[in-house]
Amino acid sequence: MLRWQVAIATENPRVLYLVIELLKKLDLKFVVCTPGDSRCEDAKVVVTTREDSNEHDALVVVDDDLDPVLTSIEIMAKLNDIHSPILAIIGIDPGMRFGVALLIDGIVTYTNSPVSPSAAAKLTSRLESYVARLFPDCRTTVRAGTGSKLYSTLFLRDMNRHFPDLTIELVNEHHTTLSGGVTSDQTSAILIAGRSGRSQTDTDIILEAKAGYVRSLQLFVRRFSRGKRELSTDEARAILLDETSLDCVLTDC
Repeated sequence: MLRWQVAIATENPRVLYLVIELLKKLDLKFVVCTPGDSRCEDAKVVVTTREDSNEHDALVVVDDDLDPVLTSIEIMAKLNDIHSPILAIIGIDPGMRFGVALLIDGIVTYTNSPVSPSAAAKLTSRLESYVARLFPDCRTTVRAGTGSKLYSTLFLRDMNRHFPDLTIELVNEHHTTLSGGVTSDQTSAILIAGRSGRSQTDTDIILEAKAGYVRSLQLFVRRFSRGKRELSTDEARAILLDETSLDCVLTDC
C-alpha cells in the first residue's frame, strides 16, 4: 500500500514552497524528499523539476512559473490513472457565485468557485486548453445549468463573445442544487457535468429588465466590490438588455 499519494523531489526552494501549498489545498498526503530518494518509490506521483531529474512511472515536471490549475489537473489525472481519456466535461453551476468542475472520463480532476460570469468563462476556456495540452485526443464539452436564468445567460454571453468555439450544453438543474456548505456550488457543478443537455438557442441569451434581475445585479455588484460600488437601475437595465457587459461595469472599461 502506498504510504503517500505524492512525493516532492526537488532542491528548488521556490518550487518546493509552491508545490507544498498546492498539495495542502488539494488535501493530498505527500512527502518531501531529495531527488533520487528511495521514498519516492512509495508515492504514486512524483513532482519534480527538469533540473532535479528523477525516474518514476508518474512524473509531474514543474518550474518556477508553476501554474496551479494545470498542475492540479495533471496530478489528479495521474493519481487516478487517467492516461488516454475520451471525454472531458466542464460542469458550470451559475449563480451569485459560480461552481466549476472538470471531469475527465467521469473522474473529478478540478473544482473551483469563480466570483463572476466573466471569471467563470475565462476559467472554462483555460480548462479546455489544459485538457487539449495534456490529452490531445480528448474531446471537451461544457455543460451549464439553467437554474439561474440571469447568471446562466450572463455566462453564455461571455462565452459566446470571447470563446465561441467551445461547445456548450444547457442542463436542467433539477435535483442538482444542494443547500449549505462552502463548496455546494462545486458539488452542483459536478452533478451538472454528469447530465446530458441541449444546445443553446437565441432565446437563451435574452434577458428582460425585470425588477428582480435588477436587484440581483445590484446585490452582486455590492458584494463583488465589498460595498465600494453601487449599480444604478439604468446600469443594471443596460446589462440585462446586453447594451453593456457586467464585466465592463465591474472593471470600468
